[in-house]
Amino acid sequence: MSAIALAFTSCDDYNFESPDPQSNPQQDILLVENVNKAVSFGGDLNGQATLDLNAFAENADGINVINVSEIEGLPTDQAVDVTMQISLNEDFSDAAEAKVNIKEGKGYVLASEWANIHVTKFSKSPKAKDTYYRFIVSMVKGDQKVRIGDATTFYCSGKTTVTPFPSELVIEESYYLIGTACDWTMTKAIEFSHTGDIYENPIFTLKIDISEAQAIEGWWWKVVPKSTFDTGGWVDGDNTAYGVAENGSELLADHLVARTATVDCGAGCIKTAGQWLITINLEEGTYAFTSAVDFLYTPGQANDWNQGASQKLATTDYANYSGYAVLDPAGFKFSSALDWDHTNYGAGETAGTLSTDPSAGNLSVEAKGLYYCAVDIAGLTYSLTQVTTYGLIGDATPGGWDASTALTPSEDFLIWTGTVKLIAGKEFKFRANDGWDINLGGDLNDLSNGGTNIASPGDGDYLVTLDLSKLPYTATVVKK
Repeated sequence: MSAIALAFTSCDDYNFESPDPQSNPQQDILLVENVNKAVSFGGDLNGQATLDLNAFAENADGINVINVSEIEGLPTDQAVDVTMQISLNEDFSDAAEAKVNIKEGKGYVLASEWANIHVTKFSKSPKAKDTYYRFIVSMVKGDQKVRIGDATTFYCSGKTTVTPFPSELVIEESYYLIGTACDWTMTKAIEFSHTGDIYENPIFTLKIDISEAQAIEGWWWKVVPKSTFDTGGWVDGDNTAYGVAENGSELLADHLVARTATVDCGAGCIKTAGQWLITINLEEGTYAFTSAVDFLYTPGQANDWNQGASQKLATTDYANYSGYAVLDPAGFKFSSALDWDHTNYGAGETAGTLSTDPSAGNLSVEAKGLYYCAVDIAGLTYSLTQVTTYGLIGDATPGGWDASTALTPSEDFLIWTGTVKLIAGKEFKFRANDGWDINLGGDLNDLSNGGTNIASPGDGDYLVTLDLSKLPYTATVVKK
């Protein structure tokens, strides 16, 4: 078979090595060597800072992402195959692949395929996102396919800001509780809490207190979006309010019912006093009232399954809890009380998810040790990061802001100590694992994750003790 060559006109030049021959003796061997032909960028990605997929929705060919010039001397039974990788991260850690269809020397990706990748792999948000792309080029003969280069060879990498198709799901930036809590006055409606992108996290939460008197009379509620709240009054229209199917429903969890242009939704009615966390999920269209608890406990093998002997996770919004806990591979759970009679969180159906089913299995870790736990009881998700080192960092420390000065842990990794030379007039913080994902700052008597820098007490050697065994987390800095 004649030798083939690819030459890249708009990209860097590459030298290609012949791959190992295919071993199937019933077929001719496909070789790729001394490549001398052109695969060059063209169309809407060439130098374009933005790309709106909507502009190509009706284009049967799709988006011209790369141009493939004619291959001189290429046998008629061989062809060029191009695959496009798309990612929101420059390192392509979340890369998805799209088939490039070549027609008359031009390579196209269907806008619908790109949009589907964006929604299923990246985000349901209709907002434009920076997107990285690169190409894999192969030669094909029959059922043989040989990649040009190796697994690390990519061509014509670039970046553009992609606007996806409009989302079928419309979520507003904020939602408000209206009803007994604000005397049904729209301008006094209470805003729900929310973190992150509304499409990545469609869950909104609010902690409320219902008194005994309110419970006896019935505590009534509805939810309105920001567009309705901004008008200061009720609006006749689709999705301008959310409530329940039957007015006066006392269900603590059910589907939200949206108002239509002609039919209003019912108002819910709670008749049990207490502290409640209201959770609304705008993607699932659900609501739930759950008891608002100040702490989550971490009973497990590490503490003989005793809530009272476990570490506690704290919260600021009664939905997201975080803190340090000693965990064991033999299992543990998160618990909402100092007994097993309340809500307990075990393993969900997939990794990183939780279940409140009493029969849910235990959670586990690979190795016994200290872990930083982040738990979202509204979204029923959690993450664990093992803490193997803790140290001081800052311009008040020997390593400056570039390197941590290590502390030594106790046997259970809850107390960290060390002698550190500090500089007057400078600052420091505590950080775990020589990284910034987990760090403590602020008041030495009430340290918080991501807190502010701590002022040095002066020049000299100091015995530093960091206590992660109980809340609040504290540290002492004593001059030697």
